[in-house]
Amino acid sequence: MSGVATRAGLALLAGLWLGGALAQTADEQLLSAQMAFQDASSRVNGAKMTLKSAEDAKKLADGRLADAQAAAQKAAADLAAAQSAKSAADSVERQATQALNAAWQRKESGG
Repeated sequence: MSGVATRAGLALLAGLWLGGALAQTADEQLLSAQMAFQDASSRVNGAKMTLKSAEDAKKLADGRLADAQAAAQKAAADLAAAQSAKSAADSVERQATQALNAAWQRKESGG
């Protein structure tokens, strides 16, 4: 609960309690105490719902984070494999270029 909401809630409860304390009869004091209890109970229920919602959101976010981390690890592995394949292809291309150049030189020299 935010500081403003907490202060407002405390002010409301203090007002209800003060109203109950100044009541003239036992019935009025009982009614005031019941109203204060119902307000407090309502606030607890609201806080429980907010807590449950925050817990659910955290669990969902943790799951998404785990999925994202797994995807990042897979992408890193795929990147490493692609870099290795590119390096191997570059090497094959250099060898093929050298063989082609040698063949042209032999052909041009009448070989």
